[in-house]
Amino acid sequence: MCRRNTGVRTMLRIHYFLLVIVISVIGILSILYASKGADQSYAETEMDVVTAQNLVDANNDAERLNSLFDDIKKVNGWIEVLDSRKLITQYIGTPLDKSTPELMLLDKDPEYAPYISSVASFLRKGVLYTYVVKIPVDQLEVSIWSKQSGTLRDKHIQRYNAQAVLGFILLSTIVIFVYSRWTARKISDPLAKIAGGIDRLKAGDYTVRLDFKLESEFLQIRDTLNGMAEKLEWAGEQKKRMELDRQRMLADISHDLKTPISTLYGYAKALHEGMVKDADKQKSYLQSIYNKAKRVNALLDTLFEMTQLDHPEFILDKKEQDIGECMRETILDHLSEIEDKGIELEVGIPEAVVLYPFDRKQMGRVFSNLIANAVRYNPAGTRLRITLEVQPDGLYLEFADNGNGIPAHTQSIIFEPFVRGDKARSNDGGTGLGLAIAQKIVHLHQGSIQLLGTTEETTIFHIFLPQI
Repeated sequence: MCRRNTGVRTMLRIHYFLLVIVISVIGILSILYASKGADQSYAETEMDVVTAQNLVDANNDAERLNSLFDDIKKVNGWIEVLDSRKLITQYIGTPLDKSTPELMLLDKDPEYAPYISSVASFLRKGVLYTYVVKIPVDQLEVSIWSKQSGTLRDKHIQRYNAQAVLGFILLSTIVIFVYSRWTARKISDPLAKIAGGIDRLKAGDYTVRLDFKLESEFLQIRDTLNGMAEKLEWAGEQKKRMELDRQRMLADISHDLKTPISTLYGYAKALHEGMVKDADKQKSYLQSIYNKAKRVNALLDTLFEMTQLDHPEFILDKKEQDIGECMRETILDHLSEIEDKGIELEVGIPEAVVLYPFDRKQMGRVFSNLIANAVRYNPAGTRLRITLEVQPDGLYLEFADNGNGIPAHTQSIIFEPFVRGDKARSNDGGTGLGLAIAQKIVHLHQGSIQLLGTTEETTIFHIFLPQI
């Protein structure tokens, strides 16, 4: 079973699914961009945490030192001043814890510490003192926020949010535009090709063929249109061929009728006007008129038989009977001609009864025509072989001779009306319709007839009748 191609509906579902994924990715990236921008805005306005070293550096600047003290107090921090013995001599600010745990520096991880601290020593009048700055951890983030400019921070966040939204809209628009063009082309391109193919068919160009690989619905239309174009092209060729055959047949009929009718007219006119006085000559003219009239009558009878075979209401009179007996009877009918011409006859027909459903009259006409042609167109001493073989798939009949043969240029058209083995249209009594009628009769029996040949036998008419 052939794998079913993807349908247009399935294709659109896949495209929409991919579109949703791409838009979602763009949305996530936009959100991440806005979040990163907000974090950056916080970082840009973040306050530096005051350390003990900052206080030491500002010892000689009272105003700067007091400002740093105020910054520490605002975040609920305090300063412990230690003497050289590491004893607390002074608190600046309100201490939340007056114990003296291990000092925790700002560069250490304060995850589990109640506060962060920094230490720096300095000399005052030759005595060594130490600043210990302590800031509660839970107040650190609040302190940073309190030092930031709310308006500036909001502007930064709004700017990043606006950029994220605009980026999302722009990228989504581009993606949707590309998707729509892509999807439209997947549908419009084959439709345009199909429409173009139909227009060419309407214009009478039956050679058009569509060639594209897309979804199953379009492939079905493509195959249907190509099949229709092939049938129309074949029908057109057949019509042209039939028209040429009709014209050639009319020309051949005219040719075959004109000569005897002209002779009939001339002889009859001569007799009618009394131009022939001699009795023997009159008798000769009358004999010629009779012969020509007989030939015209035979030609018209043959044409009538041919039209009968082509008629859609014509039905063979099939009966199951011995086809070998029919072949033997036909040979006997022509036996005197065969002997008079000096033809050597070789017959290979089974003695046993070979039953087959066929029209005895019509099939006898086929056998008679093939035997008569072999006798008429071959010289004395020609060997004529007539055989019948019974095979599981049907019957094989052959009428073969080693005579003059049929010219190569007529072998391909030998079964067409008015075609003869000799190119010259001599008055040999033939009509040129025998083989055409024989082929029609064989085809009406669902069989086939072929012209073959070998070096030993120049002409072989091979008939196959399938087992029914």
